[in-house]
Amino acid sequence: MACGDASSPDAPALPAQAEQIDSVQAVSGDRLVLWRDGVRDEVRLAGIAAPDTEPSAALAREALQDLVDAAGGDLRLEEAGPGRNRHGVLIAELTGPAGSFQDRLVAEGWAMVESHGDHTRPTSQRLVIEARAREAGLGAWAHHDLRVHGVDPNALAPFLDSVQIVEGRVISTGSARDGRIYLNFGTEWRSDFTVQVMRRDQSGFEEAGIDLAGLEGAVIRVRGWLYEENGPMIWLDHPQAMEVLDAPRPARLPGREDERR
Repeated sequence: MACGDASSPDAPALPAQAEQIDSVQAVSGDRLVLWRDGVRDEVRLAGIAAPDTEPSAALAREALQDLVDAAGGDLRLEEAGPGRNRHGVLIAELTGPAGSFQDRLVAEGWAMVESHGDHTRPTSQRLVIEARAREAGLGAWAHHDLRVHGVDPNALAPFLDSVQIVEGRVISTGSARDGRIYLNFGTEWRSDFTVQVMRRDQSGFEEAGIDLAGLEGAVIRVRGWLYEENGPMIWLDHPQAMEVLDAPRPARLPGREDERR
């Protein structure tokens, strides 16, 4: 995703009400730069991720700019999550006369849902909107610049170090000495795709009714930062980033009854 120069971390936060903005320019499908009284500020749209590959990256940027232009300057920004990230970029929900910009971009297929533990309020509704756009093949879904990946580690390799959606059946679960829980999607956890949940984050899943250790056999869809750690991995810290699509169907593999990661 394109990114401009970050503004100062001390820049003032924007209130959740309309205010006078001199000009606004979309720099990607989920980022924009605005000027108020000659002061430049960068905004990252909370809770979504736009594609960063072409042709969809440019089309998503155009879609965001069209929404900005149609609002005619009547923009409302509400801080979300941390307010500003470590680069000083404002993380915000953006609305105009026609409603949420994030919802519109997701509905038109120009962004996917990116759930964060400090900003989960709109996630459930947006997942429904995303599913409709995905199933209809709208926007970036049609170009395959947004996609739901399978768990093949070789196919996931080109997408490391980016926000992705991965779906598959949990082959086994296990725990480490420090209490973290692993969801393994292959028989070789040293190279296959894995999801991990730290001990400190597990209570949130319990409160949501998700028994992590009991997910063996379940088909789940997860979303988050895909990185390399003994194969492709996503670390989840909140339950809204996981969708349980099919109830667990335990099917232990021969010789692995007592093996745990």
